[in-house]
Amino acid sequence: MSLNRQTAADSESAKFRVGFSADFCGEDGRLVFPDIGLSVLSDIPGLAYEFLDKYRSEYSPDQLDRYDVVISLKPKVTAQSLDGVTRLCALGRCGVGYDNVDLKACTEHGVAVYITPEGVKRPVAESILLLILALSHRLLEKDRMLRKGQWAESRRRIGREPRDRVVGTIGLGNIASEAIRLLRILDVSRFLAFDPFSSAQRAAELGVELVNLEELLRSSDYVLVSCPLTAQTRGLLGNAQFALMKPDAVLINTARGPIVDESALIEALKNEQIAGAGLDVFEEEPLPPDSALIGLDNIILTSHSIAWTEELFRDMGRIDCQGALAVFRGEVPANVVNPEVLTHPLFIEKLERFKALSASREGK
Repeated sequence: MSLNRQTAADSESAKFRVGFSADFCGEDGRLVFPDIGLSVLSDIPGLAYEFLDKYRSEYSPDQLDRYDVVISLKPKVTAQSLDGVTRLCALGRCGVGYDNVDLKACTEHGVAVYITPEGVKRPVAESILLLILALSHRLLEKDRMLRKGQWAESRRRIGREPRDRVVGTIGLGNIASEAIRLLRILDVSRFLAFDPFSSAQRAAELGVELVNLEELLRSSDYVLVSCPLTAQTRGLLGNAQFALMKPDAVLINTARGPIVDESALIEALKNEQIAGAGLDVFEEEPLPPDSALIGLDNIILTSHSIAWTEELFRDMGRIDCQGALAVFRGEVPANVVNPEVLTHPLFIEKLERFKALSASREGK
């Protein structure tokens, strides 16, 4: 029996309903991931959850207006998605990116949007470390050559170590900070960061030098893209920026694809302006099969999933479910990214109603 069928009947009579986007499940209706924290919501009187029975790349109003909280993976939330929606109180995003959510529209409809920074910090930071080491030791090149019987030739592919090198991170949030912590064991000589929103005190506590983007690109052996996609960061790295980088430097992007001008990166790799790249994200996803990136040997490509681990989905799911449970009790969930909604009359009205229902359940 699918998860939808197990929970849908119970949810019809529940006062508080939580919906999960359909992409948590496979075509058979069963969970794709071992654990997404559902135990947090289990066996709570007055609360039920279910999985949306149909995947849409963009939510429709009839999908969202069935629930008090929706926990979401990939679907977009647009102004059209919220047209006429009055019931929804909060949207829990699995991850830290919310460029697929219209925050302004959510705020106008009294919908709080919250994310799961602690759930993604460690696995994404480990992925950055993985890509740095794989590129440094030319792992995929050696593997491909050996499979072709080129034993001797592969031994001439000499790598290098991050030891005594410079790591520069664009963005100094939780993920970048964790990556820096993990990289210290490799005896990196300097850590640089470009982040207009980071304080000098925080950078000093992390042992990081705050610099402008040009200095970071000129000085770094490894450039890490760890910032959110915004109007200011879209296309941040293009031809002019790659021209500043060292010819033996590598770029690693585990944030969002459109931060990097893909055509400019392809030219930089082809012309050996930079030595290599590791990309988990792309301007267009899924990556088109005819993308010029696929034919390049000095690049590692993964399907926006390099950080996908059992622990990642367990921790993100638990945080999202705990957020839903907070709303159920009439409390504000943690990690709200549209704080303006907290003073919006529609949101306050919904939360007060849940608080009153919670008090009545407890006999207060």
